[in-house]
Amino acid sequence: MLRKSSGREVPDPGSVDAVVFDMDGVLLDSSPIHAAAYVEALESLPIHTFQYSRLAGLRSKDGVRRILSENGIALAEREIDSLAAVKSKIALERMVRENPILPGACAVLEALSRRCKVALASSGSAASVNAFLDCNGLRSFFECVLHSGDIVSAKPSPEIFLTAFHRLGIAPEKCLVVEDAVAGIQAAKGAGGVACGIPSTCASCDLEQAGADFIIDTLEDLL
Repeated sequence: MLRKSSGREVPDPGSVDAVVFDMDGVLLDSSPIHAAAYVEALESLPIHTFQYSRLAGLRSKDGVRRILSENGIALAEREIDSLAAVKSKIALERMVRENPILPGACAVLEALSRRCKVALASSGSAASVNAFLDCNGLRSFFECVLHSGDIVSAKPSPEIFLTAFHRLGIAPEKCLVVEDAVAGIQAAKGAGGVACGIPSTCASCDLEQAGADFIIDTLEDLL
């Protein structure tokens, strides 16, 4: 079911001209994979505080940096880069092997692509985004595809969504962004888009607090 967040005046979602999807946690059930990859990559460090939902939507390097900060661990930048690379490698290998695409994702993308423009805007690496598209034969559904290498400032910066809206040639208020993470919702609202949260990684209340205009339970609710 698609439902409005309380107290918000937002447009009818049927009036949008484009839908911009995040990948991890929205089209891929990859949150458990990323969480496990962080744990494995950082297993040699004294990590006492770890909650993946706080890292969802962040680039791996930013996620590692936040974990270290929350656990009072100071490392050189090259060490942070190395840990992030290990985490990304572990996660990518598992995602290629398991391909945890969410049930119904292909059908939803196909149906929406016949109605409006569809884009992908992920904090994932080029390798992970390309693997997702190619393993599932989805590339033709997207008029615009963006990954972490296409931008300077990662979510919650609005840069990735501003870039997507520009490439689609559609005004932000006519673009619905589907996100599972607080950082992604913040980025979507910062870019002026209509934010739709799906509570696969973060709780509905956290997505609403971050600014989500709508909440859906499943991808099929978009139809």
